[in-house]
Amino acid sequence: MFFGRAIAAAAACGLIGTAAAGWAETHMKEEHNIETFDPTSFFSLHDSDGSQTWTKQDVLNLYGLLHSMDPTGERKTPIDEDTRERVVSRIMGLIDEDGDGVISLDEWRNFNARGGELPDFGLGPGHHGDVEYEYEIHHWLKYHAEDDSDESLTHPEDIEHEKLFHSIEDKAYVDQANNIPAKFRVQA
Repeated sequence: MFFGRAIAAAAACGLIGTAAAGWAETHMKEEHNIETFDPTSFFSLHDSDGSQTWTKQDVLNLYGLLHSMDPTGERKTPIDEDTRERVVSRIMGLIDEDGDGVISLDEWRNFNARGGELPDFGLGPGHHGDVEYEYEIHHWLKYHAEDDSDESLTHPEDIEHEKLFHSIEDKAYVDQANNIPAKFRVQA
């Protein structure tokens, strides 16, 4: 792949960090539509609270594990707590040099300077968003115009998304109704 060779050459010249190939590069392309890999930018992009560290939550978010179900529908089985813990433990073990439970920017840079690469756990590219966001970036923006009508939504992904959206909407309606105290409900 030409892109991979170009990144490796740029890394060898010291223009960018060395951990360009692999899961992180795929993540940047598929989840952020960014064709280049820069370790510092990658770190900052995934530091969700701006603390200059990656916490357990940041690692889970990076790998798309904050949702028990994959918002794109690609992964059909829920992610259990053991899997989440295994991912966080492995990432912390690879990068957290001082064992304080967070990854600093310096630790991340050191990891990259050593040629470290984020492992692919086989859990997908790390979907960060909710169902709507993931549908929009992975399907709508690729196959539809901004002003497409509902009648033009005929792809299988469109139909599946509509079913999922309506089931979520229906559940929210039921949950909302159940959240009304009995004394305020209309009695039949």
